[in-house]
Amino acid sequence: MSKLRDSLLSLRKRKGLLIVIVAVLLLELLSAVQYYYTHNLLEDELEKYAEMELTTKAIITKRIVEDSERTLKSHIMEVKYNLSTPDSMFNIVKQIAKYSPTLKGCGIAFIPGYYKGGLFEPYALRTDTGIVCLQVAGDRFDYTKDGFFRDIMEKKANSWVGPYDDTYLQTRLVSYAVPIYEFTGDTVAVFGIDIDTESLGDTLNYRHIYPSSFDLLLTEDGELIAEPTDTTLRDEVQFVMSQINDSTVERRLSSKGRSHIIDFDTRERDGAIFYVSMKGIPHWQIAVVCYDDEVYGSLLKLRYRLLLLSLLAFGIMLYLVRRFAQDEQKLRIQTLEQERLAGELRIASDIQQTLLPEEESSMKDIDDIRVEGRLIPAKAVGGDLYNAFVRDGKLFFCIGDVSGKGIPSALIMAITQALFRNIASREDNPAHIMRRLNETACRNNKRNIFVTLFVGVLDLPTGHLRYCNAGHELPLIGQSEVKSEKRKVKNKSNNAMDNANPDYSLFTFHYSLIEAKPNLPIGLFEDFGYEMQTMQMRPGSTLFLYTDGLTEARNAKGELFGRDKVLQMISESGTDNPKQLVETTIEWWHQFIGATEQSDDLTLLAINYIPSEEQNILDKAITLQNDTKEVEALGAFVKGVAEDLSLGKPLTNKLRLAVEEAVVNVMEYAYPKGTRGDVDIHAVSNGRRLKFIISDSGIPFNPTEVSAADTTLSAEERPIGGLGILLVRELMDSINYERIHGKNILTLTKSILNP
Repeated sequence: MSKLRDSLLSLRKRKGLLIVIVAVLLLELLSAVQYYYTHNLLEDELEKYAEMELTTKAIITKRIVEDSERTLKSHIMEVKYNLSTPDSMFNIVKQIAKYSPTLKGCGIAFIPGYYKGGLFEPYALRTDTGIVCLQVAGDRFDYTKDGFFRDIMEKKANSWVGPYDDTYLQTRLVSYAVPIYEFTGDTVAVFGIDIDTESLGDTLNYRHIYPSSFDLLLTEDGELIAEPTDTTLRDEVQFVMSQINDSTVERRLSSKGRSHIIDFDTRERDGAIFYVSMKGIPHWQIAVVCYDDEVYGSLLKLRYRLLLLSLLAFGIMLYLVRRFAQDEQKLRIQTLEQERLAGELRIASDIQQTLLPEEESSMKDIDDIRVEGRLIPAKAVGGDLYNAFVRDGKLFFCIGDVSGKGIPSALIMAITQALFRNIASREDNPAHIMRRLNETACRNNKRNIFVTLFVGVLDLPTGHLRYCNAGHELPLIGQSEVKSEKRKVKNKSNNAMDNANPDYSLFTFHYSLIEAKPNLPIGLFEDFGYEMQTMQMRPGSTLFLYTDGLTEARNAKGELFGRDKVLQMISESGTDNPKQLVETTIEWWHQFIGATEQSDDLTLLAINYIPSEEQNILDKAITLQNDTKEVEALGAFVKGVAEDLSLGKPLTNKLRLAVEEAVVNVMEYAYPKGTRGDVDIHAVSNGRRLKFIISDSGIPFNPTEVSAADTTLSAEERPIGGLGILLVRELMDSINYERIHGKNILTLTKSILNP
C-alpha cells in the first residue's frame, strides 16, 4: 500500500511539474510572440519619430537658410546706394551681423581697384565679446583667388557654397552670396554672409528622440556640412557618411516613402540611419542615427525581468505605444497646423493688398484729382485700410485703423473695406455712410474691436468737401503759396540800393489740421449719432491723411514721431504731388525709426485737387418758372445747344429727354405745391463733354437718392416714381448733386466725342 501511495504521489509531482513546465513554455511562447509584435511596433514608431525629427530639423535649417537669404537681399539696395562711401560698408555689414545671431560674419568683397588701395573687403565678425569690423583683404588674404568669388562674378547669380575651411577665420563655413551691380549694370562686388558649420551642428543636435542619436547635415554630393561637436563621435560620423555615400550599401524606403533607411550591424552597436533630401535650394541632406539598444532596450528588460508578468507588461506596452502614437499625432497635427497657418497668412496678405485701390478704374479719365495711397503692415497682415473711388462726379475716400493687430484685425479691415465700397456706391452723405458702417460693426462684436475711420466725399466740379471723422487722426489740408522776391540793385546816380522789380517767385506749401468733431470710433455704440462737416477745397489744395502708425512711430531712443513733426515734414516737403508726398513721408519715417522694429501698421493717403480750367466753346443759360408748362421752352433750348455743337438727331433727342426728365423732377419736388420759384439751366461744353447744370433755390432735394424703379414688377405692382432718374442715368454718363449756399445743384454730363 505504501509503495502504491508513493507511486501516486510521485505521479502527482511529475504531473504538477509538467503543468508548470507547460505553463512556463506557454508563457515564454507568449513572451516571444509579444516580443515579436512589440518589436515590429517599435520599429514602426522609430520610423515615425525619426521622420518627425528629420522634418523638424529640415524646417529649422530651412528657416536659417531663408532668413540668411532674406537678410542679405534686403540690404542690397542699401549697399548700391552707398557705393560712393566705402566707410558706410562697415556699418552695413555690422548691422547685418548684429541682428542676425545665426551668422558668423558678413562681408562685401569689391573688385580690385574699385576703391583706391587695391583689395577692399569690409567684414563684420561675430566673436564672444561682440561684433568686430575688419578689413580682411590684403597680403594675408586675397579673395580674388577664391573660386567662390570668381564663380559669383562669372555667373552673376546668387549662390550657396560650402562647406569649406576658411583660411582667414580658421573655421569651417557655408556661405551665401549675391553679386552687387552699379546702377550702370556693372558687377562691382560680391556681397555674402557666412554661417559657422559648428553652430549649425549645435542647432541640429540640440535635442534628439534618443540619448545617443545624432544628426548630420550633408551636401547633395554627400559632403559633410555639420556634425555633433562631441569629438568621441568622429568615428561613428565617418562610418555613417561611408554608408550613405556607398552606392552598394543596401537601403530601403520608409513605410510612407518619405525617407531612406540604412540598417547597419557592427561589433559595437546595431542601428539604423534615416536620411532625407531637403526641398528647394540648397539641395542639402539631413540624416539622423538611432541605435537598437536604445530603441528596443526597454523591451529586452521587460522580457527577461518580467517574464511571469508578461501579460501585464504586454498591456503596459500597448498603452505606452498608444500614448506615443497620440503624442506623435498631436505633434504632427501641430506642425501641419503651423504650416497651414503660415500659408494662410501669406494668402491673406496677398488678398489684403488686392483690396487696396491701386489702379482704380473709376479715376482713369478724371483729370481733376490725383490720388496716392500706401499701406505698410507691421505683420504679415495688417488692420489699416484706405479706399478711394469716383462716382457721379464725386470722390469717395476713407482711411481707417482697426484696433489690435494680426488676423482678427485684418478680417475686420476687409469687411470694412467691402462695406464702405458697397454703402458709398448708393449713399453720398459721409455721416450716413459712417452710421451704416457703425451699425454693422456693432453687431455680434463680442471681442469689442473698434475702428477709427475718416470718411470724405469731394464734389469735383465745386471742390465742396463733406466729411465725418470717427476718432481718427486729424488730416492735414495744404495749399501752395507764391512769394515774390525782390533783388537789391545799386543806383549809379547816388550809389543807393533800390528795390528792383520782382525777379523770381518762390512756391511754399502751408499745411494745417482740419477741424473735425471727435466722434467715437465705429464698433462701440450702435446708436451713436455721427455728425457731418463741410469745407471748401481750393484749386491746387492737397489733403493728407494718415494713421497713428506715423504719429506713434518710435525710434531707438523711444522718441515719438508726433503730430508736430508730421506737420513740419509735410510743410517742408516742397511738393503737392501725392505720389512724391507719400514716398517722401515713408522715406522720412524709415529714417526716423531706423533699425527699430515697426510696431504698428502705417497707412498714408494723399489727395490733390486740381480742377481743370478748360476753354468752353459753348456757354448758354435759360431760367424757367417751376411750371411744367415751360418744358416746351426747355426743349427748344436743348435743341439750340445741340445745333450749336453740330450734334446728331439721335443724341439731341437723348439729351432733350434726359434734361426734361431732370428739370420736371426738380419742379415737382424742390418746390412745395403752391410755391413759386426759378429753375436755372446752364449748358457749357469744351468740345469733348457737354454739361447741363440745373440749379434751384427750393427745399433740399437730391434726385440721385431716389430709389430707381424696379422694372421687373408690373405697372400695377410698381410704386409711383423712380423711372425718371433711372432714365436720366441711362441717357447721361454721370449725374452729380450738391447742396451749396442754399441751392440744389444737379449736373448732368455727357461725352459728345463718342456718343
